[in-house]
Amino acid sequence: MSATDKPSQAPQGGTALKEIQGRWFEMQNALAKTNGNTNAGTDLAVSESQETQPPKGLRDGLSLIQRLPAGAREQLFDQFLATVSARFDGTITVSQPISEDRRQRNIDIFYKYIEYENARNYEGMAKLFHPTEFRSKTYFGNDPISPEAHNRMLRGLFRSFPDWFMVINEIISADNEAVVGLITGRGTQYEEFAGRPPRDHQIAIPTLHSIKVRDDLIIEHRHINPFEDIFANQIMAPLTEDIMAVRAQQGFDSKLAQRAYEAAVAAGADESKLSELRALIELKRRQCQVLLKGTLRRCAMIAPIGEIYCEHHQKHGYGIDGLE
Repeated sequence: MSATDKPSQAPQGGTALKEIQGRWFEMQNALAKTNGNTNAGTDLAVSESQETQPPKGLRDGLSLIQRLPAGAREQLFDQFLATVSARFDGTITVSQPISEDRRQRNIDIFYKYIEYENARNYEGMAKLFHPTEFRSKTYFGNDPISPEAHNRMLRGLFRSFPDWFMVINEIISADNEAVVGLITGRGTQYEEFAGRPPRDHQIAIPTLHSIKVRDDLIIEHRHINPFEDIFANQIMAPLTEDIMAVRAQQGFDSKLAQRAYEAAVAAGADESKLSELRALIELKRRQCQVLLKGTLRRCAMIAPIGEIYCEHHQKHGYGIDGLE
């Protein structure tokens, strides 16, 4: 290209940078200032300076976010991502700094629980569980159960595997309220269990156990075999957050039903028209606290008021433990 072919008005200064960046939509104003205003360079600098500054409200918001602890910032961003992906549950909580003392107490409780299981110390285990808020999500679902029901289940397990023993291989995570540990369980099956005949050799199973603790009492326990067949869940629940708990409850998600009720009330729905849903939630809270021997799933029958077992299991034993 010859010199005469060059554009008569070549972009200069900040305008050239805008052109490189593809910001063509402001070039005409910049060129006009350059041609007809002796203060064009100053005006352009001011304009660009203003463009690089976010609005005052946004600046204040960014300043606030930057002052939050790293953990709180990360949680806030996680909540934002949940919001834009339509998974936001309506609450924002800012995590507190981890207390090393509380964290260590929770780890000690985790070790104590496994120690009591290995020693078959059911009385000691019952004292570790919250008396009214304890949940055993792996087997009983989202609703609170009696510590007695959890211990009866363990009695049945240990009767079938009398030498069952667990070793904590690693504490994977621990904070102010939860502990997760990798555990290997070993034992020999001496009687039929969950439809499986006895074995003549010891088996070993890697499991992930987790607990949640409040006021030095366990409010939630669950475990899962990470090598479980993930396509054998036998439940279709696309809107369910916790497949394990819903599977334990025979497909009814009490947590999701409760949230649906609360959302309807908050949206202005007539509570009298929600009576059927409310009655269902209250009824399922009395679901029998027995694990069926063949499936290791919670009995779907409803227990009488004030009882934890349905009438059938009061008369014919308590599921896998076989106790009268």
